[in-house]
Order: sequence, then structure tokens, then C-alpha cells
Amino acid sequence: MIKVHCFVSCVCEIIKRTPGVDHRPFYFGVWDADFSLSERYRISYHSEHTGHEFFKTWYELLYGIRIHEWYDRAASKAENLEHLITLVETRAEHRHIMVMLDLYHLPERENKFNQNPFPHYVMLQATEDPEEWLMLDPDFRWEGRLPKDQILNAVAQPTVAGGFYFDGIDITHSSADTIRAYFAQCMKREANPLTDAVRQMIRAHIAGENDLTLSDLNLAMRELPVLSIRKYAYEHAFAWFYEALSLPWDEFEDWCDVIELLVKTYRLIQYRSMKMVMTGDVSQAAELYQLLDQQDNTEFRIKNGLQSLFEDWSRRSLQLSAHPTVTERTETCR
Repeated sequence: MIKVHCFVSCVCEIIKRTPGVDHRPFYFGVWDADFSLSERYRISYHSEHTGHEFFKTWYELLYGIRIHEWYDRAASKAENLEHLITLVETRAEHRHIMVMLDLYHLPERENKFNQNPFPHYVMLQATEDPEEWLMLDPDFRWEGRLPKDQILNAVAQPTVAGGFYFDGIDITHSSADTIRAYFAQCMKREANPLTDAVRQMIRAHIAGENDLTLSDLNLAMRELPVLSIRKYAYEHAFAWFYEALSLPWDEFEDWCDVIELLVKTYRLIQYRSMKMVMTGDVSQAAELYQLLDQQDNTEFRIKNGLQSLFEDWSRRSLQLSAHPTVTERTETCR
């Protein structure tokens, strides 16, 4: 299973465990999900303005589940910690409690991106031991017990603030009309925001905008690997459409190779930018711009292929709704 976005992975966990309901369409919103580009042209997957309103709205529309924000940004950190403790220790069986913590402060956990800070959403449950909580981290496919105090310390860091809960009851099947509307909202056919941002960052550092120096580019690019893996969300979409349309899976594997090229080329761009910073040779930017143009070509190819599949699926779903099968007509008559 592909893990590309911690908030989305948390809320999709209950969907995955519900028979007859498919979590994969929700990933339509991930490949071009919002990110932050600061005045210093530093790219970040999270900022104080990140609220996930888009995902919260569409989660309810697709699956009938309302996501509630329990974290009060107007309250103190101590007050929010007390609220979290109450939520976890009085949790009903169907309730799922999410919190943002700084994963850097949990050395027991893997920090594959070497991020400090490392804002990350997980889900928490109490255990029979009052000194331990169960942490569920769908994004890293990790589940285990940790000391309650260590978890609270990671939540208490000034680098993080956020928390939600949702109830895993009355989950609804996503209608074809809602999926169509969601796909239309997510698909940016005329732009690739991440590639556009990286191109803008390189130009700004070379030109010295806002008193930037070339050496600042390494820090500005630091979170690019975290953002680039969001592109794996395309695989969820292709898999869903190929299954819905009963298409040959060898073609799907071909698309996976194209998506892998897209992700790996972002890594190559970061390495080449580091080389340019190390040598101070800005003429190497020409190669970077060439790679970014290649990224645009690759991603537009992916988007066009996905759009074509979406249109085929949409036509078929509309035909099925207009001409129900004998079984569907019988069920309707009952």
C-alpha cells in the first residue's frame, strides 16, 4: 500500500477496513495537494496555515463522515494536551483520534526523511497500562505502544499544532456523481504546481531575490522529497480506474513506471541543485530547467492518461445509471 500523505492516510484507514467502500478515489486530491512556498522561497509540506479544509469537506461528501477539529488554536498548549488526554482516555470504540506531533522527538520511530522538525499526524488509543498509549501510524504502516509521556512531549513541541476526531459509523458508499465532481476539483490539467514552485525557487535564488544567496537553496529544497512522494497517489487513481474498467494490468504497470520516473527525477533535481550550490556554477541551472521541463512533460502525460480513463469511466457509469441491470431493476421494484 502506497503511503503519501499522513492526514489522508489516517482518515482512510477506517475506509480501507469497511467492506464495499473504496478509499482510493480520496487520493485524487493528493498529487497536487496544497503546500507552502514562503517569502524566502522555501517549500514546505506543512505550515501554520494548513487546515485540510478541502479534504475534510470532500471526506464527508464521499463517505458521509464529518471530521471534527478538537485542537483549539486559541487555547494554550497545556489546555490542548489536557483535552487530548481526556479524548484518548474516554474514547468510544468507534471514535478515531488524530493528533499532530513532532516525530523527531520520538527517536524510537523511523525518520526516513531526516526532518527536524517533522510534523506528522498519527492516531492514538489508551491501553490497559495508564503509562502507555497505542500509536497507529497508517502513513508509515506502524503500530505499537509508546510511553504516554513521550507522546505528549512530542505533541507539546512548539513546531506542531493540530488535532481531529471522526466517528467510524454510518460510512456511506461514494456515489459516481460525487466521485466525478471530486475528480474535476482535483485535476489541474493546465499546471503542475510542485514543478512550477521548484522552477520559481531556483530562479529566485540565482537572481538573489529578497537578499537570498545561492547557498540558501539547499535549505529551501529540503522538504522536496516529502512532497514528491505525493505523486505516488497517481497509482491509486490508475489502479481504481483500471479495476473499474476491467483493463489489462500490464498497462497499469507501465503507468507505474512513468510515475516512478516522475518521483525519482525530483530527487535528481534536488541532487543537481546541491551540486550547483557546492560549485557556485550557476550555468548548471540550464540542466535543472531542462529536468523541470521534462517533469512537466511527464506529469502532463500522466494527467492526460488519467483524464482519458476518467472520461471512459464516467461515460460507462452514466450509461449504467441510465440503463440499470435486471438485478438493479428488480431491487428497485422491491
